[in-house]
Amino acid sequence: MASASVETIGVSAIPEAQRSMPPATLFTIWGLASASATTPVIGLLLYDLGVLNFCIAVVLATLVGIVPAAILSEQGREVPLISMITARATFGRGGAFVLAFIYTLTGAGWFGLNTDVGGQILSTLYPGYGSLWYWLLGIGQTLLVFAGMKWLEWFYKYTALIFIVCYVVLTYYMVSRYDFSLPSGDGPVAWGTTIDLILSFSLLAWAYEFSTVSRFCRPATANESRSSRVSYFAAATLGVMAPVLVMGLLGLVAKASTGEWNIALIAKDLPLTGALAALGVILAIAHTNAMNLYPAVLKLLAAGETVRQPRRFDQPVAALALGLTATILAVSNILSYVEPFLLFIGSFLFPFSFLMAFDWVVVQKRRTSVAEFFAPADGLADLFRVRALTALIFGILVSSLDPLGWIPAWVTAWLPWSVVASLLACALYAVLLRFEAARQQSQQTA
Repeated sequence: MASASVETIGVSAIPEAQRSMPPATLFTIWGLASASATTPVIGLLLYDLGVLNFCIAVVLATLVGIVPAAILSEQGREVPLISMITARATFGRGGAFVLAFIYTLTGAGWFGLNTDVGGQILSTLYPGYGSLWYWLLGIGQTLLVFAGMKWLEWFYKYTALIFIVCYVVLTYYMVSRYDFSLPSGDGPVAWGTTIDLILSFSLLAWAYEFSTVSRFCRPATANESRSSRVSYFAAATLGVMAPVLVMGLLGLVAKASTGEWNIALIAKDLPLTGALAALGVILAIAHTNAMNLYPAVLKLLAAGETVRQPRRFDQPVAALALGLTATILAVSNILSYVEPFLLFIGSFLFPFSFLMAFDWVVVQKRRTSVAEFFAPADGLADLFRVRALTALIFGILVSSLDPLGWIPAWVTAWLPWSVVASLLACALYAVLLRFEAARQQSQQTA
């Protein structure tokens, strides 16, 4: 059920009457979610590439990641459910419950960490207010998510231009006040490692959330025009990657020209530009954090729905509880201690996203109905689908070989190892499914 003012639908399927979001809005929401105040740091991390190689790397990363990401986005149009509900068909209700709980903590954790970062930036721009900036950011963002997607869509739509204007003015200030410089990046490029970094920083950190928004889009139909299908297919992916390219270049150029990757901080001593910087930071943090907290709330509801009957106002209550808890932790500076855990959980996202996309297209063949995702588990084997969980754990373990230094440098110089590990996980899953089908066939003929 949906309230006129506050979203209360939870993890239920979105009614067709509410599914009208066009591709442009899908692009805008994910573009602004990706355009965080910290997005320019990718320019700092890849500073040695230079401008040309940085642009090539972002384009290559987009091409590598667009298929699984776009499939997950389209899944929301085909069945209007969040990923932690559709994950039940792949990993079982029990497996999806565990993953939903883990990713709830992850989303809430990043919400708190980003609030902490935003508070630090605003405290630098306007010192002397103590923790006030943290509280204002945290409470304001929580109230945005409390209202639901209808109001989030409105917020993104009407603040997009303000955000762009703020950063255009800051860019003009940087170019007009500093010696403009472009790093050349003449050294060799480890393309595989670079693509992995960009994808983990952007597209494949968001892809499993795509259906959270695309479930509000117009349903996919057999007679849909080619242009509409292509627009929807690419909208979320391009929305995420466009700010990575633009703001990454901004961070790279700012570092070369001013020594500071964050242009919001170079304007801190100017009243007008400083105010614009503060407004731009507030919007950038709010845009990103809304897409951290809103899906985290729904994941918590998905986990809860497994063990209890949902109630009408579960969603707004969960939004307030998660948002305020994460804000308190940000003010207390506790979340800095859990960042390594959040980064570790991020390594799950590559194989998880690939397996979800693979299972939806190859195994379920896009035929699973909404009702089947809510059906009770038929025994332990259905509660925890061992084949998919085994493939997921295998993918996580294989992807961890590179950080451990067990993969030769020449391999990761040319291949994005986390993507390779995810493809191997899909291959293992396919083999396990084939063995299971062969076993069942032999039992039937015996």
